[in-house]
Amino acid sequence: MSLHLEYRNNKFSLLTKEKIPTSTKLQIKYFGFKLIDDHNLKFETKSNDLNLKELIQFFKDNDYNFTICDNTKKILKEKNEKDSSFKEKIKRLEKIKDNLNDKNFSSFDKKINYLKRELKDHQKKSLFHLFNSDCAANFSVPGSGKTSVVLAFYEYLKLQNKIDAIFLIGPKNCYLSWNREFKLNLGRDSRLKILDENKVKRKRLYEGKSKSEVFACHFSTVTNDLSLLKEFFLTKKFLLVIDEAHNIKKIGGLWSRSILELRYLSKYKIILTGTPMPQDFKDFYNYFDFLYPNDEIINSRKKAEIEVFIDNKNFEQAADLINEKIYPFYTRVTKKQLGLSKPNFIKPYLVKMNPIEGKIHKAIITKIKFYTKSDYLKNIELIKKIQRARMIRLRQTCSYVKNLITAIPPDLRKGDENLLNDQDLQNLIAKYDLNEKPAKIEYLKNICQTLIKKNEKVLIWSTHLKTIDLILKELNAEGINIKVITGKTKLDDREKISDEFNDKLSNLNALVAIPQACSESISLHKACHNAIYYDMNYNTSEFLQSLDRIHRVGGSEKFPVYYHFLHYENSIDTKVYERVFQKANRQMQVIESDNLTFSHPEDEDWDNLYSDLNI
Repeated sequence: MSLHLEYRNNKFSLLTKEKIPTSTKLQIKYFGFKLIDDHNLKFETKSNDLNLKELIQFFKDNDYNFTICDNTKKILKEKNEKDSSFKEKIKRLEKIKDNLNDKNFSSFDKKINYLKRELKDHQKKSLFHLFNSDCAANFSVPGSGKTSVVLAFYEYLKLQNKIDAIFLIGPKNCYLSWNREFKLNLGRDSRLKILDENKVKRKRLYEGKSKSEVFACHFSTVTNDLSLLKEFFLTKKFLLVIDEAHNIKKIGGLWSRSILELRYLSKYKIILTGTPMPQDFKDFYNYFDFLYPNDEIINSRKKAEIEVFIDNKNFEQAADLINEKIYPFYTRVTKKQLGLSKPNFIKPYLVKMNPIEGKIHKAIITKIKFYTKSDYLKNIELIKKIQRARMIRLRQTCSYVKNLITAIPPDLRKGDENLLNDQDLQNLIAKYDLNEKPAKIEYLKNICQTLIKKNEKVLIWSTHLKTIDLILKELNAEGINIKVITGKTKLDDREKISDEFNDKLSNLNALVAIPQACSESISLHKACHNAIYYDMNYNTSEFLQSLDRIHRVGGSEKFPVYYHFLHYENSIDTKVYERVFQKANRQMQVIESDNLTFSHPEDEDWDNLYSDLNI
């Protein structure tokens, strides 16, 4: 059978005058072709969608008489040259990672004389890798100075007139940190532009002229402004940076898809995250599809192999294959390499509940146990929702009874609707503050007062807003100067509060924060070495991020840090703590390892957690 491939007007056409077997038709469609003319058997595809080498190899393996036009031959030659160049790049990057003390690095080190703040040795090594890659990931632990490395790279490109500005995509917490680091490293104001106003004002900014050197936006803004941003990227040469990139690891996620749309619009791109540990083997796909869209670091065939390994539970083979492919394209520094002090996890304080909160906790437990095995058979999904709703209510109770007034996620409300209908429970919750205070509060006061008397500052974590309000009120009443950072706290205020808290001479003794608003991109370690977890949730990555707020470069090399935990006796507190630490220990093994490794993908395991509640 004879087939001919033509390339015209940015399209490939596959032509034949003979009848094609159904299996071959399916294979042709796999390569991205669509049947345009059934009578003349003409298939077409856009050039970006075609893997020429795989197509040619397929027809060769199946003994087809396959010919290509001169334009296609030219494209194939260019691709072969590009592939050869990329293979040389891979060898160069592998050599840099395996042997950083060569003559090239020494020569490069002498040229880094354009910064106002000198880089540390581990930062210079990451920068050298970045210089040789143009696009790379940095998976170094929080506090290792990833921002400084990127700014040094940016300044080099700026001096070469290769870049006009940085376009930063990340959580809101990181914007002001980047602005501060810009001035410390480069000695000038970045004229930061935060794209958080309404869309009309953002449109004016995209269409106007700005001398800003850093444009910053949230992941969701990219989704909302995608078409405008594509036009904006044509007006400037950007160094495109994704900070806290674990937010875009979800395959097919709304944020992920939008950001991948920008990957062709910048020559220089960087992925940053200090928590690269995947919950799924596929979590790295988006990172490297973003960095190298034309080179397929993990191509479709390798992704299929990984899927087969996972289906057959051959997790080690899957991990080895991913590591082999991504190894040249990232750098990472572990805490061990930074020389930080060993963190101290104090054995949890076990607190006996006060009568009312104990009664409510017991009532919820009783309602959980009410559902028998026969109920499972009637409606398994509903029963699972009921269990999960009850466990959320138990966590709320173990933090502060008034949290029970707060609505839980909509998909679980059907499982929650009868829990608080009991009139006695409703009265106890409504009048709780008139009759009792949580027993944990007294323990918290004692710990804080003991530490503050020793001139120590205290960081307090809670996952509930009503609890944070209670802590603020109660500690203020004890004469403790305390401030709050939650999602409601404005960015400027977050910066002022963190600066004041980091000042050893300030009288801000304590800070209470919610992890969702404060566990990324905020440093709180300059004057604080103690954190108290009033309560916890199941988010292990968020927990690890929160640990790093007070354990990082610039203080933790000399001063040990201490983590304190408040638990109610015989409660869900202990179960959540055990589950989070099991996962955290596995993640820390990954984060502290020389090479990235993986663990089995896992969910919250609600069934097992539920069965543990023999309270």
